[in-house]
This record gives sequence, structure tokens and C-alpha cells, in this order.
Amino acid sequence: MRQLQGFCRFRDAGLTKTRHHLQMAVFRSRRLSEILGASPDVASYSDFASLVSNQVGEASDLDFKMALYGSTDSQRRALAGDVAAMANTAGGILILGIKEDDHARAVSSPGVAISDGEVRRIRSIVGSLVSPLPAFDILTVPEPGRPDHGFLVVAVPPSPLAPHAVLVDVALRYPQRNGTTTRYLSEPEVATAYRQRIARAEGQAERALRVETAAMGRLKRADDHVWVVVSLVPDLPGELLIDQASLMALRDEMSRDAFPAILRTNLSWYRFDPAPRRLLLSGWPDSSLQTDWLAADLHSDGAGVFAMNAGHGTVDHLPGPAAIVAHDEQVVNAIMSGLRFLGRHARDRAGAGGNALIRGQIRRDDHNVYLGPGGRGYEAVTGHVLPVPGRAAEAAASLDSLAEDGPDLLAATYLLASEIFQEFGLPEASQLTRDGRLRRKYWSSYRHPELEAWAASAGVTVSDETLSG
Repeated sequence: MRQLQGFCRFRDAGLTKTRHHLQMAVFRSRRLSEILGASPDVASYSDFASLVSNQVGEASDLDFKMALYGSTDSQRRALAGDVAAMANTAGGILILGIKEDDHARAVSSPGVAISDGEVRRIRSIVGSLVSPLPAFDILTVPEPGRPDHGFLVVAVPPSPLAPHAVLVDVALRYPQRNGTTTRYLSEPEVATAYRQRIARAEGQAERALRVETAAMGRLKRADDHVWVVVSLVPDLPGELLIDQASLMALRDEMSRDAFPAILRTNLSWYRFDPAPRRLLLSGWPDSSLQTDWLAADLHSDGAGVFAMNAGHGTVDHLPGPAAIVAHDEQVVNAIMSGLRFLGRHARDRAGAGGNALIRGQIRRDDHNVYLGPGGRGYEAVTGHVLPVPGRAAEAAASLDSLAEDGPDLLAATYLLASEIFQEFGLPEASQLTRDGRLRRKYWSSYRHPELEAWAASAGVTVSDETLSG
């Protein structure tokens, strides 16, 4: 599985001034919420200060630091080690600005200076010294009347990528929380941790197959249909309560944005139905569970499947049996639209976090499929025929990079689309670049105004690059 770079990128320095519940989507703790009197993502300054008045003690998931981490090598390693240790254990929060006594109980709250620069520095240190980089959030909790002073809260969820190593001199060491202290794993423990990581990845792939299988039976077969199926399974599952309220909220949300494709098509949502631990969306008004043109299964843990028709008619002027043509631009549009749709469900609706396994595939079980350039040459096909069913392309990306319009979303799309196009004998998806740019020449001219408008709003570069050969 290939990993999309840019994981845990700090997207907006302004977030150090205001907090939003989505910033803490990757970490939830009932124990800490009970201690604070509120979930850590919405806890106030007084909630954190109450740890002192209540003489709360440190634990495996709670660590106090009186001051900011310094800039010496040993202090930088201490920060990296504290974050990695929590990621390697059960997760937790580091609160900078609270002093503890000899018994590890909170005794005063001197606070620390809050600045965008310090948030960036913490992220830079962890990013340079911890491998692989774990998911973590940094919250600023200003003291009332003192916007530049208060608590810095580093929240670290338990990581499916564990074990995380810290670079110490020229060696890698693997820290883990042990009560209120940190210890380093022995060599046999490190080997066991890596075996557990592999087992988690295999379990995630099995979960992807299960959600895909549940969705495939709903997809209608028709002579002009080629389904592009995108699936997503988050590393850190969330929990969406399936009830009347969540169903109505979904309907209201989709009514405001009925067209899920990034590049507009005439495909829209018509039906919203509940099912065990998931919500079903259909692009066809028929009351049966079969769906036409457009489909989505949104699971309560944040996993999901998105399917869009990219069929472009049949070809019978080529040797061999008749085959269906898939429109290459619509395949790319379906993948990037599906990734964004599923990323937003996982992150914003289900509260999942971290990275996600993403998959894409062409589904047409009873006809061979060709790839065609659509508006750039209606009678043409490119590459060779794809025997069906095609295999699934796989990659990994952070939920943040998928849920937001931008180069990271296109880079993830490029990975899946290129692997799918390679099954047709093509080297890559020419509509995109590996670093998340759009190649204008490989989109139909009628799409250019919409393409350029979306790119400008998303901070995406539109390139006039022409591929050689």
C-alpha cells in the first residue's frame, strides 16, 4: 500500500486562536472527559485549571509540563518521546502550563506563552524525530483576558501505525507510557509491535472488502453502465449514531448539495434510507434498495463506499466481443469526488481520524471495458481492453487531506486513478499530476471554465503540461 505524504500537516495557523471540535476528531477519552467535566476538545480554561484544585494526578493518558519544551537536543527528544510514547500506548494528552508535585499531582497552573510559532515548532520537532509520524492535535486554551497566555494541549490518539520510533543520536528507540513514566521497548517487544501493526493493516483491508461487498449488490446493471467504486476505511474509527435525527440531518445536508461530483454532472441524490449501522444513499428514486447512476453506503464507524457511473456507451467496431467504454475524465471525477465525499463523512460526520485505507476499482461483471477520452474523441479508445472485474487500486491518505479541496486530494486521486489506468495499459492518469496539479489538455474543453474556477477556489495549479510519447 502506498502512503500519501503530507500526513498531519498543520493547515491554518489561525487555528491557534479559535478551536473547533473537528480538530480533536482523532482523539476521544471518556475518562479524561469525566475528569475535566467536558471533552478535551471543548474544555475551557477553567476546566483545565480545575485539575489543580482537584489535585488530579498524572496517568498513562495524562502528562503535565510546567513549561514549554526547550530547544536543546535533549529537550527536543523529550517532546518527541512523550508524543511517541502516548501514540504507542493508549493515547492521551500533554498539558503544557501545569506544574506537578513529587507525587505527580497537579499543584499550580502557571501557564505558558501561546503563539502560532510555538505550535509550528512542536509539529516540526515531532515530524523530524518521530517515525512514522503519528496523528496528533495541538489545542491552545487561552487564559481569560490573556489571549497569548494559557495552556497548550497536545492530544495524541492511540496509533494504528505503532510502534513509533524516536531518533536518539543515530539509533531508533521505541518509547511507551508506563503509568506516569516512560519506558523503552525491548527488542522482542518491538518485534511483537510490528507484527501487531501488520495484523491491524490486514484487518483494515478485510473491513474494506466487507463494506464493498455490502454495497456492490445495490448497483444496477445496465448496458451503458460502468461503475467506478471508491471505498474508505479510517485507521481510527468514529461512531455515528444511526437514528431518525442522523437520517434527517443527512437529508438536510444533501439537499443543500445534491450534486456530489466535484466537476458537475447531472447525477444527484434521490433517496436516503437507514440500514444496520449504515446510511444508504441512492441516485435513483425507485423505492427498492437497488440504485442507479449514483450510490453511497455510509457506515457508522466512518467507513464508506461511493459509486458513480462512468459509462460512455458501447463499441462494436473493434475486434472481439462488444465492450463498454468508460469515460476517462468521469473515472477521475468519480474518484476525486468519492474520496472527498467519504473523507468528509468519516471526519466530520462519524468523527473518525488519522489516516485511511482508500481503494478504487472499475466494476462491470458481464462485459469487457475500454477506456475512452469522451469529449476529446467520442469514437476513440485508449489502451487495451480491461477484463472484468478489475482489481482494486489501494493507497493511504490522511482524512484531512481527503476531506478538503486541494492538491492533497488530487494527489490521492492520482494514485488510485493511475493504478486503475495501468490495468488498461496506460502509464498514468493524464488528467492529474503526482503532486496534485490538473493538466488542462487532458480535460474536455467544455469543462475548462468549471475546472479552472474550482482549481482557483481549492488552491490547485492548472498546468499546460503535455505528456511526451
